[in-house]
Amino acid sequence: MNIAGVRVPRVSVLMTLYNKGSFVEEAARSVLKSTYEDLELIVVDDASTDDGPQHIQRMEDPRIRLLMIERNSGRPAAANKGYDAATGEFIAVLDADDRMHEDRIARQVAYLDAHPDVGAVGTGLSVFGSKKELWNWPEQDEEGRGKMLFGDPVCYGTAMFRRAIIEQHHLRCDETWRTPGMDFLFLLTIAPHLKFANILEPLTYYRVGDQNMRHGRDPLEDRALVYRREFEMFGILASDQDLRSQLMLHRLFRHIPDKHDIVALADWIERLSAMNREKRLFPVRIFEAELHRRFRGLFYLVADHDLSAAYAHLRCTGILNFTNWRYLALVTLRRLSGWRPEDLTTPEPIRS
Repeated sequence: MNIAGVRVPRVSVLMTLYNKGSFVEEAARSVLKSTYEDLELIVVDDASTDDGPQHIQRMEDPRIRLLMIERNSGRPAAANKGYDAATGEFIAVLDADDRMHEDRIARQVAYLDAHPDVGAVGTGLSVFGSKKELWNWPEQDEEGRGKMLFGDPVCYGTAMFRRAIIEQHHLRCDETWRTPGMDFLFLLTIAPHLKFANILEPLTYYRVGDQNMRHGRDPLEDRALVYRREFEMFGILASDQDLRSQLMLHRLFRHIPDKHDIVALADWIERLSAMNREKRLFPVRIFEAELHRRFRGLFYLVADHDLSAAYAHLRCTGILNFTNWRYLALVTLRRLSGWRPEDLTTPEPIRS
């Protein structure tokens, strides 16, 4: 595309960089090897103290634009500098320690061209490094929006956005936010202005290791901070006890929930459901199904540790589930015979 005689690439790939010198060249080369070539790579260095910027400078590819911030200002501010500098019709995001599949950009451009009603499209994620997993996000907007209170409708690090929507509404990251969760809050900010979608294939590769921002941090405290802001954004009135109940749905707590915690959580779910039916913040059917799925998923955990909590859980669900009653009877018999909770293998927990 040419504007006033100046060639403008159709896709701007945004990468923020802070002390990822060991990985950034690999990340950048994965972008430059894309089968879709009409792109620019904007790398915003947030005053790194390692050799990350030098790795980028040595690459000498004309599609790279390295923007330097003199004083460390945080990932949101660095991202905003990249959004300000982007010229493409689409903005794709890649973290400086990740990689993208060579077809990712082409697939996302083709998807947005074919679906003009969609404003942001993500991809599946292949996790590598200290663990190996495949992660997916909801394929369609309604499902992602129905689960949006609990997590991302798309994974920010896999996303491609229509720049016109971001510019029309001047959507930017909150530069005061200096803890994990910036990407999720940005997605909540843009959600009223567009539809989300996901390509299910794992076209982005996410590196897990001690270089991650969340590494070594308290996930309960970080998630609590995000929820406080999220409740403000949606106008959800929640007490400290309500916040603790919401965190239980992510299996985040200081102690295994007792019967009082379970009753409080059931009450919170009922009030949250009623509020959503009134305000229609999230698609009702999907939202309530997700609430109850997460609540049901706590049964085996509490049953292994506290029989009264397990009975409270069964009473609150109001479902005569033979499998759960059988499991509870088994736990009771084993406990009478001297069994310890760590001796029993329970189903895998849900992923937050």
